[in-house]
Amino acid sequence: MKFQLLVAVACAAICAGPVFAQRSPAASANAKPALGSYDRANEVSLQGTVLTYTENSATPPIGAHVLLQTSSGNVDVHLGDARLLHLAKFSITQGASVRFVGQMQTAGNSPVFFARLVQVGAQVLAVRSERGFPLAPAGARANKALLASLPADRKGGAR
Repeated sequence: MKFQLLVAVACAAICAGPVFAQRSPAASANAKPALGSYDRANEVSLQGTVLTYTENSATPPIGAHVLLQTSSGNVDVHLGDARLLHLAKFSITQGASVRFVGQMQTAGNSPVFFARLVQVGAQVLAVRSERGFPLAPAGARANKALLASLPADRKGGAR
């Protein structure tokens, strides 16, 4: 009898643990995003002139970087994988006027602007997902404007 009671109490304790660990909806709504996470509600737009474009930076975060001159100073902008820019035939040159939509975060000890959208003239390219993850060159299929601009033999499909 004591053994059955002990087993019942142990089962109740094990099952009750997850119930007490859950957050209330109010607590979840008021929770702040984790440090370094991307939040579209905090996106801003940066516009300026390209001082330098580095296709494969060895400085973290690894990938394409633009040093942008804005009215409030120079900003390091991370674009992710440069191959995505090449697939879209997207050219970023020194002296060009560029607009970025994204979010400022810290990478190591340095502030870096993580671009989600890049605009040069009328051409716009998504380089990050809406959750802030860098798009891979294969992600070009998800970008309808990019897909429409590719020749038929570069769109993929059955072979």
